[in-house]
Amino acid sequence: MLKPGDRPSDYACADLNGVARKLHEFRRKTHIVLIWNPEATPAQRELWKSRRAAESQRWTWLQAEALTPASAIDTEPGTYLINRWGNVVTMYPPGDWDMDRIEKDLLTFESQDCCDLSKAP
Repeated sequence: MLKPGDRPSDYACADLNGVARKLHEFRRKTHIVLIWNPEATPAQRELWKSRRAAESQRWTWLQAEALTPASAIDTEPGTYLINRWGNVVTMYPPGDWDMDRIEKDLLTFESQDCCDLSKAP
């Protein structure tokens, strides 16, 4: 079960174009939106691909990429936001992603990561 703060294993994944990837190859480079829906139809996957293309500027600006696990993973279906350091930031319920919510959560994470006031003198 993945929950906020967890560091997922190096899952075999694919981007929305079907290119094989490994989850950890994005560490320290890109945030990940891991879409886990074992019941997704080919039509839903095509919709994800077209939405990703339509929102490409936001994905690029946020330095994020969408991946799907290549095989079953031991966690609840949903959309998992994983930061560039490899930790789960939050989990969204299954279904279409909400780009506004992803953007808000990533910007909140980035502001806290670069400006950790708990370490201020």
